[in-house]
This record gives sequence, C-alpha cells and structure tokens, in this order.
Amino acid sequence: MSSTNFKAICDEVLNDILPTPEETERALNLFKVVSSYLEPILKDLGYPYRISLEGSVSKDTHLRNDTDLDVFILIRYEGMNKEWLEVLVDRIYEALQRFKPKKLYASHPYIRFREGGVEVDVVPAYMAYDISEIKTAVDRTVFHTQFVKSRLSKDMLNEVRLLKKFFKGIEVYGAEIKTEGFSGYLTELLIIHYGSFIDAIKGIANWKLPQVIDILKTYEDFKDYLRAYGWKPLIFPDPVDVKRNAAAALSVKSFSTAVLASKAFLEKPSTKYFYPKVVVDPWDKVEGMVNSRRTAIVGYLVIYEEGVSPDVIWGELKRCLRRGRSVLKQFEFEVVDSSVWCDEVSKAVLIYEVMPNELPPYTLHLGPKSFKAEGVSRFLNKYLRSESVIGPWVDEAGDLIVMKLRRYLTPYDVLLGEAKNILQVKHVRSYEVLRLDMLRDLYDSSESFKLWLYKFIIKRPLWLDRTT
Repeated sequence: MSSTNFKAICDEVLNDILPTPEETERALNLFKVVSSYLEPILKDLGYPYRISLEGSVSKDTHLRNDTDLDVFILIRYEGMNKEWLEVLVDRIYEALQRFKPKKLYASHPYIRFREGGVEVDVVPAYMAYDISEIKTAVDRTVFHTQFVKSRLSKDMLNEVRLLKKFFKGIEVYGAEIKTEGFSGYLTELLIIHYGSFIDAIKGIANWKLPQVIDILKTYEDFKDYLRAYGWKPLIFPDPVDVKRNAAAALSVKSFSTAVLASKAFLEKPSTKYFYPKVVVDPWDKVEGMVNSRRTAIVGYLVIYEEGVSPDVIWGELKRCLRRGRSVLKQFEFEVVDSSVWCDEVSKAVLIYEVMPNELPPYTLHLGPKSFKAEGVSRFLNKYLRSESVIGPWVDEAGDLIVMKLRRYLTPYDVLLGEAKNILQVKHVRSYEVLRLDMLRDLYDSSESFKLWLYKFIIKRPLWLDRTT
C-alpha cells in the first residue's frame, strides 16, 4: 500500500466528513434551547440535577451532516424507579411539544425528536458520583464521555472520525440490535488503543475469533477473559467498568465483515469503503436475477405496534427471522440468506432466499433395521394401515423405509402454515405472507426498501466490487 495514496484517501474523506464550525454551533445552540425547556421541570422536582450533553458532539467526534444530540437529565434521587421516570418523561414530553417528540421505551422511557436535521434523545438517568453507584446501563454514559475526553488527543479526534466513517461505509457501525456492530464508544476505544485509523485497520485485519483487546491488562491468561466475559467475537473490557465487555453487542457477522473489509482496504485502498456506490436496477432486472438462479424469495410483510423502541422491535423481528430459518430447515428447505427491513414506524419485511423453490410431494422416512425386534412391529403397524405412504420396504442395508407425503411443498406454504409459530412476539399486530412478485409496489415506492432488497439479492457487499 502506498503511504501517499493512503494519505490522499484519508485527506479526501476527512475534508468531506469534518463538521463545519457552523454545524457544531447550531447543535450546541439546540442543546441550550432544549435545556431551557427542561430547567423549570427539573427545578420543581427539588432534587440535585444536571442537564448534560453526552455523545459524539460533546467529545468532538461527530461527522458532518450526521449529528445526534444525547441530552442526559442527571438526577440525584435514590427513589428513582420506572414508575417515577414514567411520570417525569410524561412531563418532559408535554414541555417539548413544539418539537413533535415521541416517547420510546428501552430499559426505561426516553424522548426522541428531530429538529433541523439533528436527532435528539432526551434521556433521564441517575446522577452517579462513582461508577459503583450506577443503577442502569445509561447511567454509565457520563463516565464513558469523561474517559474518552481524557484519553483522546486533538489529533486523534479525526482518526476516530475516519474509523467511524469506515464502519458506516461497510455497514457495521452502531451497537443497536438492528446492526449489532461497533458503537461510537467502542470505535473511540479502538483509536485510543491503536493510536490512529491506519493502525486500527491493520490491527483489525489480523483479528482472530475470539479477539481480546484490554487497555487495562486486567488478566494475564486468555482463558480468564473467557471465564469473565463469556465467549464473544471481541472482548474489550470497558476501562470505565471492567465487569462489562464494551464490545458485547458486536455480532460474529459484523466482526467478520470488519476484518474482511480491513484486509481488502489494506490490499487496495479506496474511498469506496467510506462511500460505497450502488446503482439500483429496475424491478424487472431484479426479478430476472432471482428467476435465473431458481431460488425462492419468500417472507412476511409485518405490521407492528407504533411507538415501540427501535431496539425492542428489531429484537423481536430478528427472533422471528431466526425462527423462520429454523422452521424452513425443519421442512427440508435450505435457507441461502435471510434479512429484515424495518421503517421503525409500523411496517417491516422479513425475507428469505430459499432453495429449492419446490420439493417433490414425497420424502423418504427411514425406519428401524428389519432384523431388530425393537420398533419393527410399531413401524409396520403405523405405516401398513396408512394409504398416504408408499411402502414400507426393506433396502440394501436392511432398513425399513417408507415414502411419506410432505406437509409443505414450497417455502411459501411453510411460512403460511407456520406463521403463528414464527411470528409469536408481543408487538406484531398483523402479517401477510409474501412472494417476490408481491414486493414490487414497495420496491418502487420506498427508496430505503429498494436499496435493502437490491443489496439482499446481489449478495456481494457494495465495497467488495469486481476491481478489488
């Protein structure tokens, strides 16, 4: 890899992703405005409190045109519980009506809205003076911010930005259940550990499963890490709270994607890893691709309850997706690939590519050895009386065999017949079983769905093109 070429690529990307001073100032002003709406409510409570800006803007690691505000309401109240927080969030919701907020629920309720292109989360939390005092996971955030600010030099801030943009480009950025990737905090920790973007990429390219990175050098023996944190693709003890794995949300798929992309980038550096380009084909060509490989695209259009936290609904949808894979395999279909699309409002699509697209009407069912006393009578009594089977007969190995009618001949039939088992989660309200041809209207009307389905069908990551 040419160092000149690498520097040119990094400079080009940085020139595009570095936030303008005006953009940062607008975000900080918005924080002040939101705080002014919150102050009267918090003063009325009578408890010590602080309104704190957390997240990437407070650490100066945010990207241009990709600014989120994490507004934390820290309250020193020992009696804080879910019911008390519900009442507080209701009051905050009313106070912020001019922003058209939404109430969402994760470990406890919080508020989200968009203003001027900025997504704002207003999160109540316990004001812990020490990490040992935290009551919920969100209480830890303040300590994360303090640690990162104390360890990232000014020069390292842009290294974080480059790694964030790289992870976003290869679609592994974000610890939420939707992505199961690298959180902003974990990305910052990687730069703190490796020192620069290029050294981080070199390090990631050589990761093995499972990988341990420990700033604190908590243990000497690798086995001690596995005992302490369990098996995870990446174990990175949180320097703020050593009992926690800062990479716990990272899936094997996201881990492996990061390793592959890092290897490919080092082999042939390009801006495509930061800005993967795709020209989406029209529907007829997409349909032709699937028909040519003679697989079946089947799935569900799901309508779910509005107002549910994205993490909650993504968790439910992914459980349904895994259950569907298992059921399809149970009925002798091979699942080539599966994925979920969700608008994070009320609509989602679960999809499977399956082969074959149709099975023969009969399947072989192996019985006991004909010369063994145990089970032979029961097998014969069961199948000799059935007019829906062919056989039984004895094969060359001495096994009793019958040909039984299958319950389902197509993947569509499986999803239709087993829908109540597959979609058995709390927030699904209704569903429709889908074939590929039934997705055309959604493909033509939703840009996010079109891109998602196209990438699902072409399979190859956008950054892994023919010139790699």
